[in-house]
Amino acid sequence: MELSLLAEELRRKKDAEDLVGELFRLGGCRTIQEFLEAEVTEKLGRGPYERRSDGPRGYRNGYKKRKLRTAEGTIDVQVPQVRDTDEDVQLVLWETLRRRTDLLERLVLQMYTRGLSTRDIEDALYEASGGQRLLSRSSVSRISEVLWEEYEAFSRRDLSGYDVVYLFA
Repeated sequence: MELSLLAEELRRKKDAEDLVGELFRLGGCRTIQEFLEAEVTEKLGRGPYERRSDGPRGYRNGYKKRKLRTAEGTIDVQVPQVRDTDEDVQLVLWETLRRRTDLLERLVLQMYTRGLSTRDIEDALYEASGGQRLLSRSSVSRISEVLWEEYEAFSRRDLSGYDVVYLFA
């Protein structure tokens, strides 16, 4: 993003919290884009506009516009596309990021352990993000299910190998 566009975007923000959030969002978008480009360069063994007869096959083939949900809101990411490779190119960074950010999962975990229902968690995330759906209802349900299974496994574990000491105070 050019500096003039960045400055204009930041002028529209009302308070410091919005400004900081927007800076993180834009900075995160730029960083993710750079890492995706670097990953494609590494997989192809050459940079953009370079041709080589030796090395791995494959060519850059434009971008696919995708959305990524983060704690600061949804950002647009241009995911590089690759064609004519010997095997399907999976961008590890993108595959990792597109599922969920760690912060969102930690928030869901904290809310769940404090007794919020799946719907309460979804509503809290919706309100905290200024009206954006950060996680779908099914994602929150899936995380809640995993947490419940972990809790049940913990509560059913065998304690017979431990000596028990009672302390009455």
